[in-house]
Amino acid sequence: MLKTVVFFYIKLRRYIMKKSILFAVLTTVALSAPIAFADDAHHPEQDKKAAPAKSSKTAGAADKQTDMQMDQMQEQMKKMQAQMEKIRKTTDPKERQKLMQQHMQSMNEGMKMMRGMCGDMKGAAA
Repeated sequence: MLKTVVFFYIKLRRYIMKKSILFAVLTTVALSAPIAFADDAHHPEQDKKAAPAKSSKTAGAADKQTDMQMDQMQEQMKKMQAQMEKIRKTTDPKERQKLMQQHMQSMNEGMKMMRGMCGDMKGAAA
């Protein structure tokens, strides 16, 4: 009798395991189907916004300008980091205040530079 109960218990466990695996696989397939069959045909406004192809001269000039702007920003960041290092090292409150003012001015210059970059990007996209 005990052998029969154990036998049916093992069969039941295997059946449940097979059904659980099958359920997991079917759920995964069902949930991934919308991703696989996604279609952008119902977004026609994105096609209109697509940027026209640039000539190689224009693209090369834009790349050089971007590289130059990035170099300027990196120099600005180095300058501000050096200023912060001086601020940390100084013990005189008046000197620290003077250095903080210089640092704030450098930050404002950096923000102006970044706004200019963003303006250039907006102008290029239009």
